[in-house]
Amino acid sequence: MAAAAPVKWQDCTEMLGIEAEYMPAGLECGTVEVPVDYSQPDGARTEVALTRIKASSGQARSAVFGNPGGPGNYALNFWSPPLDGTAPAGLYENHDLVAVQPRGLYGSNPMTCDVAFVGPTSANALHDACFGTDPAYMASFTTENAARDMNAVRESLGLAEIDYVGVSYGTAIGTDFATLFPENTGRMVLDSNTHPDWRWSQQAEQGALAQERRLNDIFAWIAERDDYYGLGDTPRKVFYSWKWVTDQEVGGPANLTPPPAETRDLPVELRGTALERPALDTLNGTAPALARAEGLGRALALQGLTNNATTGLYDATVGATYSEQAWPMLAHMLKYYNDGGTIARVDPATAARIVAAQESRSPVFRTDIEMNAIITCNETASPSSELGVMAAKADRYTGGNRLTTRAAAEAAGDDCVGWAPVARTIQPNGDALDQKPLVLHSEKDAVTPIAGAHRVVETLGGTLVVVGGGDHGTFRTGNAAVDAVVMEFLETGVATPGRVEGKPSPEPLPRWGQAERAAAAQQGMSAPVDGADDWYGTHRDAGAAAAPAPVAGSVGAPVAPVAAPAVPAPVIPAPGPLPTPQDLHEQAEKALQDVAGQVETAVKAVFAPHAQPAAPQG
Repeated sequence: MAAAAPVKWQDCTEMLGIEAEYMPAGLECGTVEVPVDYSQPDGARTEVALTRIKASSGQARSAVFGNPGGPGNYALNFWSPPLDGTAPAGLYENHDLVAVQPRGLYGSNPMTCDVAFVGPTSANALHDACFGTDPAYMASFTTENAARDMNAVRESLGLAEIDYVGVSYGTAIGTDFATLFPENTGRMVLDSNTHPDWRWSQQAEQGALAQERRLNDIFAWIAERDDYYGLGDTPRKVFYSWKWVTDQEVGGPANLTPPPAETRDLPVELRGTALERPALDTLNGTAPALARAEGLGRALALQGLTNNATTGLYDATVGATYSEQAWPMLAHMLKYYNDGGTIARVDPATAARIVAAQESRSPVFRTDIEMNAIITCNETASPSSELGVMAAKADRYTGGNRLTTRAAAEAAGDDCVGWAPVARTIQPNGDALDQKPLVLHSEKDAVTPIAGAHRVVETLGGTLVVVGGGDHGTFRTGNAAVDAVVMEFLETGVATPGRVEGKPSPEPLPRWGQAERAAAAQQGMSAPVDGADDWYGTHRDAGAAAAPAPVAGSVGAPVAPVAAPAVPAPVIPAPGPLPTPQDLHEQAEKALQDVAGQVETAVKAVFAPHAQPAAPQG
């Protein structure tokens, strides 16, 4: 076996492209040379980057490696301290914190793939461009190699054993590491787990189905605060307030099935009568078929070609399934539009360009941008079915439920058509582990369903701690109870199975009053609907005219919906002719040559110290 390559320590300002003033105390940066193919240790080599934040006490009890997930998430800033100064007690004081950037990402030898290898009949342009450029390097982008690269860094740092914190896809790297290198595995924390048996099309399918269930939780949260928002006192009523906006979006309606009906969704004449239960059963039993029929009708009417709203509300809602803390802003957006706020629109030609852009890949393929597809297609257990993908997409374009049809497309291997897997996946095994892992998972996680956590415990052993709520990622997210469980485990190795509460449900954002609107006007900001702008801000009104925001534990003071006159929405002129594919390729390639500068901006934002404003802004 070849000896471990030494760490090539570098100036962090050069490697990360940021000034020293933005660096966390004790930050070190470097690279380690690793084999492209571990079965050929004397063959081609590549480099992976790492960062390390040394224990502030000077006496590190362990080195804790970490990965934020993906595949393809930027890892070098994983351990950057929180800007508000809060951190789990003892983490930065007592442990060296190491992050390894997976190969192929920024800092770890990213590759631009040559589009000359993409032919007119290519089934998968990403595959053909990248494998044509460097087939051996492309075949090396796997979860197993991410674990082996982490082990190579461990050896280079002279560590006999490492602790580990992995989030989301980072748990897959962790389970591979524990299986391959049990003698080097210390205390491992696996947070928001992927399912070991679902790599990867089934994982994407189950995530899409879980997101639809989580959307109903969002609608329920808004309904519980109907006195404040006035958008409906049941999830179903809120859904239709939301649907009224999303039905107008460019690309066509989402055609989701509404949440289950409850008594308050029935006419008052039926409530409390013998007909109440049959009426509810009828509403709920026919809801999927009615939604499908409505979607088909919209498709036949070519509504997808005539829609021109660009609120982004659908994407914002699906994004809010990751964290409950996003729900207040989402509810504010929905309230704004339902109270008559202007919906930005575009002309038909621009709408067609938007749809085309949403359904097309970038004309330049880079491994640090496309890593999610590369890894999942390299090692997905199920071969893709082009026929299945076509059927799922046909279902969607004829009015099928957007999330369930996406799940069907993912299950059929949508990204991986024309891409034969080149790597095996590792079945986790914890028999040789001296220390079994701590497994954390939110009970309603809509990105990685909790079945993954149960399966990880079955295969590796360990302690499962279920976290209330549905946030994706639980450690270092502001939940003191979770942080305490993790730190006790890292410090002592002790973990107790059970359940801890999730973060408290967020309160609605306070409405703007006259003082906020006046301050915004002075800065050139305005709202076209008098009243709707009350639901577009985040600051309390200092004056007496302000409507109070709800206090913790309440749903706020009753608010009557604001009647507002309709305001003609501006139409954005159509842009000039589209550039040719060659022009697009040249423009994108030129922009991507400066990717280091783009990362510099992002890293500065993460590492920059929190600056307090001189005075409150309106």
